[in-house]
Amino acid sequence: MNLPKLSTLLLSTTVCIHAAAWNISSGSDAGTILDFSDLISGRQGPFTIEKASGKWSPYSVAGRSDNGIFSDNATSYPASAYYRILDASGLAIDTLSFDRQLFGDKILFFSPTDNMDSVASRLSDIDHRLFGREMSADRYALLFKPGDYKGAGLINVPFYVHIAGLGATPYEVEIDNIHTPPHLRDGNGTCTFWRSAENLAVIGPETYDEPETFKWAVSQAAPMRRIVSQRTLRTQWGDGWVSGGYAADCLFEAPAGSDHQQQWYYRNSMLNKGRGDFREEKYNYCFQGVEFGPEADMSTYRNNWDEGGNVTIIDSTPVIAEKPFLCIGPDGRYKVFRPAFRRDAKGVSFSPGNPGEGEYLDLLDTFEVIKPGASASDMNKALASGRNLLITPGMYTLEQPLRITRPGTIVMGIGWATLTPGENNREGAIVIDDVDNVAVASLLFDAHYSSDTLLKVGNEKNDVDHSASPILLSDLFFRIGGFRPDKVHVDRAVEINSNDVVGDHFWIWRADHGVRGSVGWDINTASNGLVVNGDDVTVYGLFNEHFQEYQSLWNGENGRMYFYQCETPYDSPTQGHYMSENGTRPGYAAYKVADGVKNHYAAALGIYDVLVNEIKIENSIEVPDADGVEVFHACNNSLSNGGKRGFGYVINGTGKSTYDTFRDNRVIVNDYRGGK
Repeated sequence: MNLPKLSTLLLSTTVCIHAAAWNISSGSDAGTILDFSDLISGRQGPFTIEKASGKWSPYSVAGRSDNGIFSDNATSYPASAYYRILDASGLAIDTLSFDRQLFGDKILFFSPTDNMDSVASRLSDIDHRLFGREMSADRYALLFKPGDYKGAGLINVPFYVHIAGLGATPYEVEIDNIHTPPHLRDGNGTCTFWRSAENLAVIGPETYDEPETFKWAVSQAAPMRRIVSQRTLRTQWGDGWVSGGYAADCLFEAPAGSDHQQQWYYRNSMLNKGRGDFREEKYNYCFQGVEFGPEADMSTYRNNWDEGGNVTIIDSTPVIAEKPFLCIGPDGRYKVFRPAFRRDAKGVSFSPGNPGEGEYLDLLDTFEVIKPGASASDMNKALASGRNLLITPGMYTLEQPLRITRPGTIVMGIGWATLTPGENNREGAIVIDDVDNVAVASLLFDAHYSSDTLLKVGNEKNDVDHSASPILLSDLFFRIGGFRPDKVHVDRAVEINSNDVVGDHFWIWRADHGVRGSVGWDINTASNGLVVNGDDVTVYGLFNEHFQEYQSLWNGENGRMYFYQCETPYDSPTQGHYMSENGTRPGYAAYKVADGVKNHYAAALGIYDVLVNEIKIENSIEVPDADGVEVFHACNNSLSNGGKRGFGYVINGTGKSTYDTFRDNRVIVNDYRGGK
């Protein structure tokens, strides 16, 4: 029997063809064809084919084959079935599925018909494999098809794991609970990074009892998106330290908060009961486009920094589109849902039975599914042919940048897909041409070698207007040093030259710790985390740390930045190594708006000194004293160990700050505009 090529059947190119000794494809009569002939070499037949709706679901006999070819005319879309192949003695040879063929073995699909004890066991295996492995190369996505999984119990989410529902809305996948146990001692979650939860409902009692709370006790690069939670959300583990977090497009029916989370950013979410009994006593809590239920204590949700408080309220989000996500569409096929841009948005984008404004893109028709082993050349060929990219879990060393040249292109990762510019690739991992409506999402950029940038948006500054169809950058995380013991240099981790770009959640990190030999002032070197040259650029949830010059440098006009977290570089050896303005000013500002800029707005900035040696930084923020420049709610705090260390001033010589003071000294500038 001559089978048509999988690439023809599924409108795909060679990048996602399965390399193993079996193949599943759609037949001409809309059935499904299995070819496992190479898999049974040397085995005794006839072979029994058993079928189930999930890998860990009950199997029943679907048919038999003598030659390794089987037609399943009852299954029109291959992704809806799993097949177990048994030899004549009843010994299982392998379990085959189109899910596995298309996506690889690092994306695990769960079905509501699966045995929940088996689901729990597999989830526990992943947790044990990756718990505490901060610099692991292993990655997984755990994807749940619509249904009820509460019987699988508590799910722990360790490093490099992405847990997500595959419904069109989060209501369609119900789980029992989620925890993120820290690997450091005493509940310390300051290194609980690189994990994510998306598009599911957490179902259980509303209680503050520790085992029963939904504990997302994380720091940077650990987004929650499109979550509905009946359980109380606690963003702290015991009394341990935690240093920041991000939640967007989430509906928290029960209280959500902590006592001592260092900072937190909620965007376009619903807090039905507010923080409840949590105190949230630390430095910087920002609520943008957030709606509150009738039981929320609104006296605690008001702009209060002028009274020494820590709450910033921004009524709406000026321009935003939620991150694209993988789901199962109304026709039962895999889709990517691309939410539409909203203007002056408040609250969540979805409702029960309604994913919100946006479009479904058929995965097989419009995307190339990229698996480990694919080259940058492979990916660029797919992009040039008009395909989008869905990059599956793994680490990809790119011999050339991925070049996005077509308007409307989506490049998105799943399961912490990681892009590394190769040793001879000095440009970076991704370069986006100056085109409309591109979306790049859910990727970790890791610098193992030296390059000019990791992500570049637009080749140079120009006057092209993208306001009607902005470029969207969602959940992008950048790491320079830490992973491998060698010297590495990046000039500017992220460079934005295009206008009207929307950035939604970055962690840009010059590593302050990692494997031996990977971190040091002269080892992992990088000047700037973010450089913005384009006009009308808006960034939400910017975490940017430890760079050796201006950590964020904004040269473009009409920039807007909402919620900023930054720590100084720990490791400058001497003051002489850390001087700005041609060696005349102590230190570099963590947030610098270029002198000639006339209009800029920044809100909810928490900037902290963590200095090993005696270093003075004149200002944590430097902006032009122009009428159109405003900084609303900025604070410094000393996390150093006393002595001649810290910031002279919060902003432009205003707000005497942490230099030569004591640890944990929060200093505030409430509102600075036009030099006043």
